[in-house]
Amino acid sequence: MNSRPPPPNITGYCAPEFSAVKQAFFENFAHHGELGASVCVYYKDNPVVDLWGGFRDKDKSLAWQKDTLVCVMSAGKAIASLAVLSLADQGLIDLYSPVAKYWPEFAKAGKENINLDCLLGQLAGIPVADSAPRHSYYEDGVMENALAEQKPLWPPGSTPCYHSFTHGPLCQILVQKVTGMKFGKYIQEHLLGPLEIDFYVGLDDAEISRCAEIELCEGIPSLDQMRNKETLLGRAWNPLPIEDNFFNEDRYRRCEHVSANGHSNARALAKLYKTLCNCLNGTSSKPVSKTLLQTAIKEQWNAIEEISHRHFRYAMGFMLNNSHFSIGPNLHSFGHPGLGGQLAYADPKYELGFGYCCNKIHAINDTGPCASNLIAATYASISI
Repeated sequence: MNSRPPPPNITGYCAPEFSAVKQAFFENFAHHGELGASVCVYYKDNPVVDLWGGFRDKDKSLAWQKDTLVCVMSAGKAIASLAVLSLADQGLIDLYSPVAKYWPEFAKAGKENINLDCLLGQLAGIPVADSAPRHSYYEDGVMENALAEQKPLWPPGSTPCYHSFTHGPLCQILVQKVTGMKFGKYIQEHLLGPLEIDFYVGLDDAEISRCAEIELCEGIPSLDQMRNKETLLGRAWNPLPIEDNFFNEDRYRRCEHVSANGHSNARALAKLYKTLCNCLNGTSSKPVSKTLLQTAIKEQWNAIEEISHRHFRYAMGFMLNNSHFSIGPNLHSFGHPGLGGQLAYADPKYELGFGYCCNKIHAINDTGPCASNLIAATYASISI
């Protein structure tokens, strides 16, 4: 008989036919060291799972609430891309024009012919901002100047490289150049806010009061590389104090770094990807049109990329189903993972929007057991 106590504070809604997902969520707390987490599944336009539980803090004194926000790490990169795609959808930019058309200073150091589609496809060859001094990210203008001055590490378009650090700042700067608005304000007023999707970059006091505390496990592969200045990943992350757990710092939450500091929850992310499924099936044109999204989710490359040496499949701003981002049986599913387990995606074939967020950053280099269990239970529940 199992004497292990039941996981704490598990609440929310789960349709009876998706009870396997609820059981997997319980097991993540009981067997996989979950601290606090949320999971949400939209299936055929309906929220069939919306669960949350555990604790917001390492001391286990604050229960995870329905509206708790957590740093979703690199899962925010897809939102960075979506914001740029939305500008193209409005005719404010052309994806096949040079970045420098909208940001003239970007043309320096041989970047004059890098088009927006190349940048969104992680093929621009600028995963670093070498002239940005150590720990300088919070200083106004530093990243913009450093990225403008950066020489591509390879001929643009030639070499797949996950822009782990720079993707967010590049998209943020483009959005501000084109709209005159900071990224966080743009997505709230024109992209996600109108859809009532709870996703923030550059938090205010009210949003910070809802945040879960991040706990870092020992031996997180990507984080270890980020802290090693001899690696390309360490070189890329040099402008932030990566040696500390800066994810809980007030100044990090208030700044804009959508590469890794978007704050959301599973409900919001699943709703977003359900909405993108609707775009693809033609029942919605928000946040982007069917034609534009079909273009954006086409595979750009399928290769071992240069910064983390993992085998990814990448589209124009979204990651596609692959061995390190394993998201069910449909190879055309798309979304984005985040450090330590966060992930969200759309499966257009099954009309599925899925989101999973946690505040214990697990020592994994792929989808990890917690999300994998939830994804497997989801597909088992719909009898594919």
